[in-house]
Amino acid sequence: MRGTIALEDIIGDEVVTIDAKIIGEVEGIAIDINTWRAPVIRIGLNKGIEASLGIKKPMFGAARIFVESLYVDHVSDLVTLSKKLSELKNFSVDQSQIPLMAGDIVGKRVVCRKGREIGVVESILFDTKTVWLVPYFKVRLEKGVVDDLKLKKPLLKTPLITIATKDVRTVGDLVMLAIETDQLKEMLEKG
Repeated sequence: MRGTIALEDIIGDEVVTIDAKIIGEVEGIAIDINTWRAPVIRIGLNKGIEASLGIKKPMFGAARIFVESLYVDHVSDLVTLSKKLSELKNFSVDQSQIPLMAGDIVGKRVVCRKGREIGVVESILFDTKTVWLVPYFKVRLEKGVVDDLKLKKPLLKTPLITIATKDVRTVGDLVMLAIETDQLKEMLEKG
């Protein structure tokens, strides 16, 4: 999982343009579950920046802009965009074109192919070094599943496991896996 970053480690990060203008912070990341890519990041704009982008400030809350992840130059302590502030309005994405937000998946129950509930999505991992692939979810297992899978039990919390998005059948009210618990157990044993 080298080169991946968890959703919670990027949300709230400051966003800076290539001309060193701090424009706001990352509020969310969109996910296309058909390709398991993150095509767009949602940025909550700092007060006063909306005028530079020709965006009307909403009556309540901060203005937002949606920028394609391909314009993210680097993710580190800051999220650096490859565009100047003056160029951003030409590269924003209409909100109606946004697929599912990653934050909408966190907290969803995860079930195996035959309906056995195994836990809850706790985090989503992104590979920002490629084309913003979404290779894995982190799932907090339910107590009974820990016993079924014969996993070592930590003292305070149930274990957190990594599930590859290639093993996800679909996402709706639940995250439904394309594998069954015995296949999951085999994958965990292999490491």
